[in-house]
Amino acid sequence: MMSRNGDTALLDALAGAVRGLAKAEARGDLASLRRLDLTVPASAVFYRIVARHAPQREKPDDLRALALILAMMALKPEALAPGRLGQTLAEANVSEARVQRLLAARGETFRDLALRTSRLLARRETLPYRELGLLVLARTETFAEEIRMRIARDYWGQRSGNGAVSDTDPASNATETTRTE
Repeated sequence: MMSRNGDTALLDALAGAVRGLAKAEARGDLASLRRLDLTVPASAVFYRIVARHAPQREKPDDLRALALILAMMALKPEALAPGRLGQTLAEANVSEARVQRLLAARGETFRDLALRTSRLLARRETLPYRELGLLVLARTETFAEEIRMRIARDYWGQRSGNGAVSDTDPASNATETTRTE
């Protein structure tokens, strides 16, 4: 049984590992993560990080999700922040159409848009990894929708000027047990 808190802790550990590579100036390892084949990740650094921080994640779908997350994080490790994705998208003046496409996307289209969004935000020096990572790791559509709604509230709240940011984190409290395929 993997909790949402467990996924948040995993994302924090992965971000720490990627930041550690940057601090150690392991440019080759970071480049390897950025260039991962997201359908069949095969990189020594990928397996090293997964074996250390997510040894229970061994199914192909889990490995593909972790590959996407690590590829996004490796874009700019110093820009990684646990902050709010919706708020960051609004502050970066990302268009409503782009945000709507990201929130509406599922499957391969979502993975592609998540990586594109990460590239855009990394260039703007802030890459909030938690909410995007939680969407990638979501085991149920209900949990994914909670994250999407939080991103939408934060984005449109920030854009409208009221800065509506909820105090609750959907990554805490509840436990997920099943994965929707």
